[in-house]
Amino acid sequence: MRKKKSLWLPGLCLTFFSFSIHALDENSIIDAKILFDMKGSNTIGEKLAPELAEGYLRSIGANQTKTIITDTVEKTVLGQFPNGQVSAIEIKAHGSSTGFQALAQQDADIAMSSRRIKSKEIDSLSSIYGNLSDFESEYTLAVDGLAVIANPNLPLQELDTEQLAKVFSGEINNWSQLNLPDQKIRVFARDDNSGTYDTFKSLVLKRHNVKLAANAQRYESSGELSDMVYNTPGAIGFVALPYVNKTNALSISESGVALSFKPNLFTVSTEDYVLSRRLYLYLPSNNKNPHAQSFIEYIQKTQAQNIAKNIGLIPLTINDATVRFNRNYPPRYLDLIRDSKRLSVTFHFEGKDNKLDNKAKRDLDRLVKFVQENKTKGIYLFGFSEDTNNKQKDRERSNILAQNIADNLLKNGIKPRYVRGFGHKGPISSNATESGKMKNRRVEVWVPRK
Repeated sequence: MRKKKSLWLPGLCLTFFSFSIHALDENSIIDAKILFDMKGSNTIGEKLAPELAEGYLRSIGANQTKTIITDTVEKTVLGQFPNGQVSAIEIKAHGSSTGFQALAQQDADIAMSSRRIKSKEIDSLSSIYGNLSDFESEYTLAVDGLAVIANPNLPLQELDTEQLAKVFSGEINNWSQLNLPDQKIRVFARDDNSGTYDTFKSLVLKRHNVKLAANAQRYESSGELSDMVYNTPGAIGFVALPYVNKTNALSISESGVALSFKPNLFTVSTEDYVLSRRLYLYLPSNNKNPHAQSFIEYIQKTQAQNIAKNIGLIPLTINDATVRFNRNYPPRYLDLIRDSKRLSVTFHFEGKDNKLDNKAKRDLDRLVKFVQENKTKGIYLFGFSEDTNNKQKDRERSNILAQNIADNLLKNGIKPRYVRGFGHKGPISSNATESGKMKNRRVEVWVPRK
């Protein structure tokens, strides 16, 4: 196992002593006690992880915190406690894959990833940590939309994933090919270690059997990429939602799917936006570092989720909104939702066994709490399935999915008013990929308007 670190747990005997408090700076790192470290995703590590680390240190008693940049994408977060002790959390954000590489080398407590762990990574790490995709090791930190951004002077508002693939592969290299002004397309992308790039490659490039253009300019930093798109005429790129900044975020649709969504708080939270993705932390269940475990508990609390929201990510907390509906949905569905609001939680299922994914299992607890705190009455549960070319089978499965959530709510004393499956109607993604099937295989939650 990895080398043992020096840990410090704040005590209660501080009242009997008096210590001088000094301003934290780079010199404070030398004698700081490392509580735990996180390695991996730049999307998480550039802004979110440092803010959460400072929040965590304050939650355990630090009266002063500071984030020190130690390298381009590396930071040390310091916290000074009332007894003068300085503790630290180390963050190295060189890309999602580097987090799993660090776990393999037993050189990290927590892996940060802007994509789900891959099967080959699970297999290679299983002898040390067991299955890292298990409920006890995999934690959704927040939800993010992979925003496609364009230079704000470009008169472009919407693209589908096939058009995106052609632009980023270089097949389309001038905006005039999309009936826009004659201007060379400049493509910007994250580097190969990036989970953001890995997600884009999976959802766009591989989906349409193309590769990223050889002349694409690559960046380790999301913030730097966003700045380059803003300052470069004819530019297009992709970043996590918090890094849209002054650029123009485009509406994106799946090829062959009528619905087009712009990334925002609600469309990303429900994962209806085609390029939405989850941000993960992986803490092996056999890691006994008490501060790493405590931090994982902290990130699921409202205080931590508010931090995610404040920097532009989508928190896991549940809210409601009156949303537009599409005429392609079944008439009965449209009638039922006419006087209702949709909650920002959507339940997804893994594989063919109708098993709730790890986020959905924790979302059930969040939904129960939301209903109890808001005294919500009259919940509607609507199930949808992927398209298997068998209408009866799809309808049956969508009913099973909706009933699954209903049964779990009944265990907590909550009886839904209406539970129904609508088969493969109302797809939000392509059924040609596993990730697309998973998006379509879902249960929506609606409540009456007040």
